[in-house]
Amino acid sequence: MFADMFRIVEGPDGWPQIYVQTDSLPVAVALVVGLLVTIALASILCYAITRVLLLWAVRRLARGEHRKWLRAAQRRKVFDRLAPIVPAWIVYVSAPLLTGVSFPIVSMLGRPVAVIAACFMVYAALRAGFAFLASIEDRYSHFPHASERPIKSFLQVATIVLYLMALIAIVSLLLDRSPTYFLTGVSAMTALLIVVFRDSLLGFVASIQLAAYDMLRIGDWIEVPGYVADGVVTDISLNTIKVQNFDNTIITLPSYVLLSNGVKNWRGMMDTGARRVRHAIPFDADSVRLCDTALLDALRASPAVRLPRALDNAAERDALTNLGMLRVYMLAYFRQHPAIRADMPLVVRHVQSTSQGLPLEVFLFVNVTDWETYEHLQSDLFDHVYGVLPIFGLRVWQKR
Repeated sequence: MFADMFRIVEGPDGWPQIYVQTDSLPVAVALVVGLLVTIALASILCYAITRVLLLWAVRRLARGEHRKWLRAAQRRKVFDRLAPIVPAWIVYVSAPLLTGVSFPIVSMLGRPVAVIAACFMVYAALRAGFAFLASIEDRYSHFPHASERPIKSFLQVATIVLYLMALIAIVSLLLDRSPTYFLTGVSAMTALLIVVFRDSLLGFVASIQLAAYDMLRIGDWIEVPGYVADGVVTDISLNTIKVQNFDNTIITLPSYVLLSNGVKNWRGMMDTGARRVRHAIPFDADSVRLCDTALLDALRASPAVRLPRALDNAAERDALTNLGMLRVYMLAYFRQHPAIRADMPLVVRHVQSTSQGLPLEVFLFVNVTDWETYEHLQSDLFDHVYGVLPIFGLRVWQKR
């Protein structure tokens, strides 16, 4: 019954086909079931062997001190996602055997099973590619310059490329066409793709410029004119910049906005450890007068004015007004304050008088950058200044 039962021939599409001739239905059913079970068992066995051997080899190689990239790939399960390619390849190679089986329905499964197996291999390779890109980001984040030169936008471009390659490969398999056929169509749709991916292209170019000129880093405090963005950069991606404002709100900006609108980056302040104080006090011009003996005696007797020698020297040198004496006192007071940066400009000057009084502007730098501490320090400095004004016989201008 089994003589000349099996016959292998080359099909019209070049694929080998196996033919089985038997008059016994139970034998035919047993052969078909056996073939299917053999393919399934071979796939499962190859998957198990490949997974065990591959992961064992990776663990052995990852023990080295200089194999940190390999350990990052292991953590992201890159090799776990590569293992399913082997059983899919077994099914792909075995699928043509089903075509030559003269059994209802089974003979029609050869080509679809091969296509599904090939598509699954593309899918498994895509997942492994995504895991590999994630492992690159993980490992790169441990470098000292990672925050200065983020690569997230470049990895997102690579992700888009992988998506496009996988899409073209799967469509080519489903339609039984060469990938070059679809690449030709894509080139003809370039103008449409530019419109569809406009933000991605602009964001990619902006990300390259931001990284090349070191304009932005994660952790920078920025302000963007025209947008409610005043806070710390928490994420830099291909299309967007994520900023956490100081009121804990999150704003997401397109990357190209920072190039077209400009951005105010406070990183220089943080790097130097000095923050500017600029404060103007408008005085009532009617309270300004020349110094006399009574004013000097009041200044010497006041416990709040702690630098009488500086005032005496100024009074002996020039015939100052009470406003000029205040200016000299403020310079001396700020210079001796431990929180004022002595290596940076310190100016107390007159600015153009207006209908709102005669302003005296203070321009200096303090050695704190933390917002809360800075505000407390600035308030303490000018609390003292406002407190000594009556001793100098001066009044702050107020609208009455």
